[in-house]
Amino acid sequence: MQANQATVTILYYDAPVGLIMHNAVLDGLLFSESGRVMIPASFRKGKSIIAVLEGECKILNSLGERVFAQPNIG
Repeated sequence: MQANQATVTILYYDAPVGLIMHNAVLDGLLFSESGRVMIPASFRKGKSIIAVLEGECKILNSLGERVFAQPNIG
């Protein structure tokens, strides 16, 4: 990969009202003139992006995952 390209991990929910957080690793992304990673519109469509992390990250746990794992809530 070239120095002007980035690998990022993106955390997102399905738009407009997703309840489960997803993550995806994208590589070979270009930087804008302002220095921000440019995420393709085709990836952004239908997602509410909540974080863009540098590199390939492994999510160990996340907010709410234990709640959804419980068989009886309430």
